[in-house]
Amino acid sequence: MEMRHLITFQKVVETGSFTRAAGLMFLTQPAVSHQIHQLEEEFGVKLLERVGRRIYPTYAGEVLYEYVKRMLDLAEEARLALADLRTGETGRVTVAAIGTMTVYKLPELLHEFRLAHPGVEVSLKTANAEEVEEMVMNNQADVGIVGSHISTQEFVTVPLFEDRIVPVVAPRHRYASAGKVALSDLAKEPLIQLGGRKSWKNYVFSMFEQAGADPRVHLEVDSIEAVKRLVEKGLGFTIIPRVAAEQEIQSRLLVPLELTDIPPLLRRILLIYREDQYLATSIRLFIDMLVSRMASRTEPIEPTAVGRPMKWHE
Repeated sequence: MEMRHLITFQKVVETGSFTRAAGLMFLTQPAVSHQIHQLEEEFGVKLLERVGRRIYPTYAGEVLYEYVKRMLDLAEEARLALADLRTGETGRVTVAAIGTMTVYKLPELLHEFRLAHPGVEVSLKTANAEEVEEMVMNNQADVGIVGSHISTQEFVTVPLFEDRIVPVVAPRHRYASAGKVALSDLAKEPLIQLGGRKSWKNYVFSMFEQAGADPRVHLEVDSIEAVKRLVEKGLGFTIIPRVAAEQEIQSRLLVPLELTDIPPLLRRILLIYREDQYLATSIRLFIDMLVSRMASRTEPIEPTAVGRPMKWHE
């Protein structure tokens, strides 16, 4: 069994085509077919079948595909580990992060990281918190950045900073001048809800439950920038992370409100990674810079509450 045959098999499964796999591997289609035939002869089972115009794995092929992915992931880890020993500061870091981080916090840090470590390639993926966790768990991302409003029990966690969750209104809103209001009263106003993120919506609605109020959802929009523009136009209020509205607050386009009937709303922003993961030098360099620039000065996170504390894997 040769590694190149397994890689070819993986490409055929993922593309559903001998022709497309051949193109990716810079092989002829007959060469791809021959490699698959050799694998089937070696294992004594049929691995692929054609349904219509697409190639699908058989049950045996599905089993082999899962093992091939794990083998290739381990091979990549081995390559990174040996590259660390040889060069020290080359490699790649794949970061998956919630939108508020990719838009409002990470660009400046990534610029600084690139200047400090030009030999390290950084790939940034934006997703909701649940998708970030899935990417890290499935080895599609080396590290993830999420909010503490979701469970992170399966990961090692590194606290970065505390983000205040605030209601915001337009300057001409009737509660803007006072700067504070009971959430039970604010709930009677039209709510512009940030949608598309189940964990975030559950978090926001739990706040209303705490105040014994039922919100009036006027609009649900899946873009935080669109939500802010709608609030600026006076169509209602919203509840969002302050970090996402800081520029509008400083420009006096939006006014944050203090809530008088429930405690201040805070969520910790966390870095997460798998406990069994090998942390290449490139990943450690990124984590070190991220923590040094954003580390929270609040009380440390309790491992039983949001995950395991950070530890390096040598």
